[in-house]
Amino acid sequence: MKKVLTSKEMQEIDAIAASHYDIDGLKLMKNAGKGIVSQIKRRFDDFINKRILIFCGKGNNGGDGFVAACLFFNMGVSVKVILLEKLINLKGNTSINAKLAFNLGVNIVEIEEVQSDLLQYNLGSCDIIIDALLGTGLTRPVEGIYKQVIEQINQSQKFVVSVDIPSGLDSDTGLLKGVFILADLTIGLALPKRSHLLFPSAGLIGELQIVDIGITQNIIDSQNLELQVTEEADLRNWFQKRSANSHKGSYGHVLVIAGSRGKGGAAGLTSLAALRMGCGLVTLALPESCQKTLEFHPLEVITVPVPETALGTFALSSKEVLLSHAKGKAAVAIGPGISTEPETVQLINEILPLIDCPLIIDADGINAIAQNKNLISKLGIETILTPHPKEMSRISGIEISKILKNRVEVTRQFALDNSVNIILKGASSIICQPNGMTTINPTGNPGMATAGTGDILTGIIASLIAQGFSSPKSAIAGTYLHGLTGDIYAKEESQTNLIAGDLLRTLPKSMKRILH
Repeated sequence: MKKVLTSKEMQEIDAIAASHYDIDGLKLMKNAGKGIVSQIKRRFDDFINKRILIFCGKGNNGGDGFVAACLFFNMGVSVKVILLEKLINLKGNTSINAKLAFNLGVNIVEIEEVQSDLLQYNLGSCDIIIDALLGTGLTRPVEGIYKQVIEQINQSQKFVVSVDIPSGLDSDTGLLKGVFILADLTIGLALPKRSHLLFPSAGLIGELQIVDIGITQNIIDSQNLELQVTEEADLRNWFQKRSANSHKGSYGHVLVIAGSRGKGGAAGLTSLAALRMGCGLVTLALPESCQKTLEFHPLEVITVPVPETALGTFALSSKEVLLSHAKGKAAVAIGPGISTEPETVQLINEILPLIDCPLIIDADGINAIAQNKNLISKLGIETILTPHPKEMSRISGIEISKILKNRVEVTRQFALDNSVNIILKGASSIICQPNGMTTINPTGNPGMATAGTGDILTGIIASLIAQGFSSPKSAIAGTYLHGLTGDIYAKEESQTNLIAGDLLRTLPKSMKRILH
């Protein structure tokens, strides 16, 4: 997995590289410039014939831009730099590379106030714009000349490449503050930054490419960074080839406790997802009136009828039946479609502490916990909670708006405080372990914002646990595969017509991609 950094963490890594590993900032800047050029070459077969306009600021981001300008110039590419500062005012490595560009003969235009005609002429006569204005250190909305230049770049409708992060975006929170570059391609330096992956900013960076600038892995490992992003290669290493000498008992037995009158579909989706993900057996316990409907569909699922309330929900009297069926199971998934009927809520509160295998708690299972928050302390460390932001607000007592502004920190703190694994669902789901290690999931799309997709995720995770994955790995791999399946369907069909059942049908394609 790749580590994901804040601006401060990146600065600390740069400093350690220089002080302990003799990797100076000038070398890192030169490598960044090379990375910019390599990505332009990758993206444009005819880059040599393109007219490139580089906007540089006074900081290190601008220094990266000057290195790229020198490289392009030496390759015979038409390149011009617009510097939002005077050359004589530049400092450090940025000044060194700016002087190199000037001495080489690169056309550098210095402006300290907006000259609209000049900007419009240069924007109109280029093919590619490189944004090397501000980088990752921004903490407040852009103002003055930078604001005006960014607005004109966005109006140009040219292909825009941003260095490290589009200028104007806060690199740490994913939140939007004032104006910002709308990039077609963002070239991240060394490692991803939070706003490459957190929405809404993640939706504004275009294609993301991370380039190596010479920061070695031992430097990264020395920092004990607690935020990472899942990569497809991680999953390939986790899945083992199945033995020819195996049987259905080799791949675990999942108990699903789900459904109520009118919501039997949630129970069916969760159960089928668990089977489709590869576990050997699934037993579905559901209210007896629902069981009559689902006994023969899905055919592959064992169904168990349990006592129900007058409203067709789980009755308190079903407690012993459910606990009996939970014995010996590899995992128990509970919550989809069970309702928040008071007797059912009481049942959930009574049985959760008594189940001794890993629990995956979703939907109304989480809403039941929200009515008795002391219950969380009685859950095992292998428990996985899968709330969306509104459910997270209910169990944490934190306002939804505050959760959305601080998704990583809120989720991590909840996992630490309550010793559970938690998946805060949404665009770029956040997965946190009881030890504080936090993972951003990069897969998924808006088409998955439809009824039943969360039930599919619950089943997938339960199945992975049944097959021997740890709870953290099940949460990480399950969330990645869930989103990847939605992405594959959206690519082959569309986001708009995606329904939960499509994920069941497409999941084998995701697994084929991972396993082969």
